[in-house]
Amino acid sequence: MSFYVSRAVASAKDSQDRADIFARGDHAVLAVADGAGGIGDGGRAADLFIERVRDAVLDTSFDLLTPNAWHRLFADVDADLRSIGESTALVVVLAPGMLLCTTAGDSEAWIVHAHDVERLTGGSNRARLGSGRAKTSSVTRRELDGRLVVATDGLFSHVPEHRILEVVRGERFGRIADALVESARLPSGDLCDDIAVLVAER
Repeated sequence: MSFYVSRAVASAKDSQDRADIFARGDHAVLAVADGAGGIGDGGRAADLFIERVRDAVLDTSFDLLTPNAWHRLFADVDADLRSIGESTALVVVLAPGMLLCTTAGDSEAWIVHAHDVERLTGGSNRARLGSGRAKTSSVTRRELDGRLVVATDGLFSHVPEHRILEVVRGERFGRIADALVESARLPSGDLCDDIAVLVAER
């Protein structure tokens, strides 16, 4: 089974948002992180989380489809970030027959269908890794059956839901991530916040 992923990242100033895609066999791993401005080094915090996800994907003993494995990784990063800064953390693993989403903080993952939207992160605790208050949560479901949008709050806090759905449903796949970033721009062309977006489909 193949998954197709597009990516877009844009900065309002010095970007502290990160997004990356990794693969192991027929598993795709999508990760986003939003480093907190004004609390230590948010960009370094976000980078550290993305690096740990990459290391987990490369480590064949790490079970990508086990929530507890990701909860341990998030807990380790939470502890390591205490002297660095804070960051949201979100991972979605796409596999044949299964999807796993693990998150801490206010980055979000939606699956957009033709007539509805499924929020994988709707009940998540909003405390970031590095705060000492983060509560990691996971959800599993059957394999991806719509268009997946994984993004930082630069998208979800600044673009109305109806516009996000319009773009995801109406744009050709390769244009969606860039079009979502453009939807977050002010009339001046500036952004209110950094933004990182990943979009996936089968």
